Amino acid sequence: MRLGMDGHPDLDSTGEEHGADRDKTADYSRKSKAKRILDDQDTNTRAKTVRLEGECARWCFRDDPCVIDETKIKCLLSPDERNDSTLMKNLVHGKELSSKLHPLVFDTAECDAPDAVRLRSLSYFNQLQSDSTEGQSQYQSLTHEQKLIVAVGVRDLFFALSNGSLGEHERHILDGMVWILQDPLESVRVSGMTVSFHPSANFKVIKFIEALDDKLSQNAVRHFAQVTTIPKLFAVFVDPVELSYHNFENIIPLDDWFESMLEKQQHQRLHLSFANLNQPEKHRNVFSCKLEGPSSTVLKEILSLNLYVAPLNKGKRGGDRFIFSSSILSKALTKALRTSDVLQEIGGERLSLSFEFVNYIFRCNRFAPSDANFESHLDTPYYDRARSQVSKYTLLIYLSAGYNEPVLRVQDVDLNSVEEMTCVIFDQKYEHEGRPYLNGDKIFLRTELVFKDNQLRHNHQIAELFTEACYMTGQSIFDAELASYAHECFERANSLHWGMERSSTRPPVYLHKEFQGIQFMTNGHCYWFPRSDGIDAKDCALVAVLDYFNCKVDEQSFHSISFSNTVQKNFNSVDDIWDMLFSSACGSSRPFTRLSETAIESLMKKSRDPSKPFVGQLEDWDGDPEELEEMEFEEDGDGCCPFHSYPMFNPWKSKDVMEAYEQCCKYTRDKLLGSPVLFLNHEVVLNESVIKIEGDKIYFLQECDGKVLPPVNFAACWGDEPYPPAFIALQAGIVAPKLIIPPVTLHEYPRGYQFGLDYFRNDWMVHVDDQRTIPVPKVSDEPFPERTDIPFLEHVSEPTKDIRKLINEYRDYESESTESVRAVSDAQQDSN
Repeated sequence: MRLGMDGHPDLDSTGEEHGADRDKTADYSRKSKAKRILDDQDTNTRAKTVRLEGECARWCFRDDPCVIDETKIKCLLSPDERNDSTLMKNLVHGKELSSKLHPLVFDTAECDAPDAVRLRSLSYFNQLQSDSTEGQSQYQSLTHEQKLIVAVGVRDLFFALSNGSLGEHERHILDGMVWILQDPLESVRVSGMTVSFHPSANFKVIKFIEALDDKLSQNAVRHFAQVTTIPKLFAVFVDPVELSYHNFENIIPLDDWFESMLEKQQHQRLHLSFANLNQPEKHRNVFSCKLEGPSSTVLKEILSLNLYVAPLNKGKRGGDRFIFSSSILSKALTKALRTSDVLQEIGGERLSLSFEFVNYIFRCNRFAPSDANFESHLDTPYYDRARSQVSKYTLLIYLSAGYNEPVLRVQDVDLNSVEEMTCVIFDQKYEHEGRPYLNGDKIFLRTELVFKDNQLRHNHQIAELFTEACYMTGQSIFDAELASYAHECFERANSLHWGMERSSTRPPVYLHKEFQGIQFMTNGHCYWFPRSDGIDAKDCALVAVLDYFNCKVDEQSFHSISFSNTVQKNFNSVDDIWDMLFSSACGSSRPFTRLSETAIESLMKKSRDPSKPFVGQLEDWDGDPEELEEMEFEEDGDGCCPFHSYPMFNPWKSKDVMEAYEQCCKYTRDKLLGSPVLFLNHEVVLNESVIKIEGDKIYFLQECDGKVLPPVNFAACWGDEPYPPAFIALQAGIVAPKLIIPPVTLHEYPRGYQFGLDYFRNDWMVHVDDQRTIPVPKVSDEPFPERTDIPFLEHVSEPTKDIRKLINEYRDYESESTESVRAVSDAQQDSN
């Protein structure tokens, strides 16, 4: 399986190379200039260049100061880092690893070269792949730090491929190394996904996450490549098995980027206008015009963003794309339309008056001349039922010029050539197809014009087809045959928006699945479960939700631990489905364990373990041993406060610590009791109390008991550190997915249950956090160090009013304590 520049397997089905021979139409993107990044002095006045010894990365020059070709290498180092000549030499000569200077590709390495160069050189990669078995064994024998060097080399090779700088042989080297790595090194959990800093056999889909360094520790983020400064994006690689409809797409916020570009070009705002409206065929609602304006050049800067990935339905469309959001661009285009006669000319006054805005979600598409066509299709309209808003026209903005026969075909209207900043507007009920330019890269933006329409209604057939299409698109990651079926479902749903029903060309597709002995059939919208002893509707509904959202179950995605078989068949009735499910039943199934208050209380310790001797803080005692003998403490310590009871303070005997502990316990207890599903001891535990069946609906509730906790009354003698919460440690974290979702519809049959899931209606806000962890507190004999975060409080993601009060009081106390220390220090200095 080949790994393409977008991170998806088998990207280039033709076997053609997209890399070094790409003809780029954008001048700046392929200029052969080397930018000096450490010295602004004129080259002619500089002292004689010093030749440096050792290996040097490709596209770097051996001068001193260092020179790199910034058309090949992305440099996001700070000015201070750029001006650090030692750092720069170490980076381009491979002595240090970097996440802000990439790709650094080393062709060869001498035998005595340092590991940081040798282990990420192409010659070493070739050596590993010369004998796959021996190479895998050799890689496994490396230390963890050595494997990290290899992984960084593979990461950089991927980025070299993505900017078109590698040849076919080097692509094969990358493919081979991806399989040798197998599992990711130092993967982390962020934004609901497990991510890796490098591609591997399983982690092969690239995504971009904003401000990753704010979400992870400095050590955890050190090898993740930063790809842009504004916004601050980092590249991550994910396992496609973890994806589901809610995280398929990677929408990148670009408002900050637009603001920075406007400031750079000295524009106060993005000012755009439409001119030269033309209708090629009078009988078709297809129009072209020119996008103008003093700040329209800002749009061309989008060409410099190399954030493209392959679309999920790449089998039906060529090229690659990235999706971004921008209210700045949306507002500028909306204003340009309102102040022009474009809408009036297109649809008269009625259309013009109903216009609301240009959608703020944009797709930036790129097609190389060798890419496949974008097959004929219908666009999926924007739809907001709650606000009675729907898109009716597609807007394309071409950022590059080119020609083909045709470049774009809308119904029976052909456009054979376009200029830069040409806009095409067409009715979304028209089928259309696109072809690459013959003379360079085709790059364009796509969005839609949104209108008010009070006649909108919810069509269940459209909802079912669209939901089925999204679900099958996700499943097509594991079964390529499903991609074509998913595409057809999208097309059928889109045609129904305009009252043009399409017949299916094939039998319906279902997935026959089994999870922990519970089997079911689904098409992504409906789920069928046969009745079984002990298994009730709540068990089945939970399985349906876990499958639909591909939730994590004990650190593994649901789809990866459930068995699945594709069934393509016309069922005459629901009885046919029951027949298939009962005929294939194998083994026994059991219901999920039910959550009980006893199980939760068992997590909360009520007293100190008597089997462990109490030593208090004796290890910290640095006074006279005789003084200890004079202190009249009980064997198990004293509970007054750390000041009066030191070094035999026992937090279990302290009223103040126990009050803080009970607050933390209550927080944990309430959160667990308010969660519909927990994962305890590697087992799925169902909380019946918050899964309610009312009529034909099943509700997954999120609730707390709502009781107001009494205020904390800390004793006056707590005048010295540590503060009571400092004795509250973190015992464990219980994974309890947060599911804010519409109700699941339920139809009961004598032989089974049928559930309906429709999570695309805009009158519901859907939120799934399948890795939400609820902390469980414990009391520690030893307080945490002064002026540090308390582990339990640090892991509270949804603090209640009383927990917030506890946190604030602790912070206030720490602040007052710090000021007191400063005051004493200042007084001592004054006395001296």
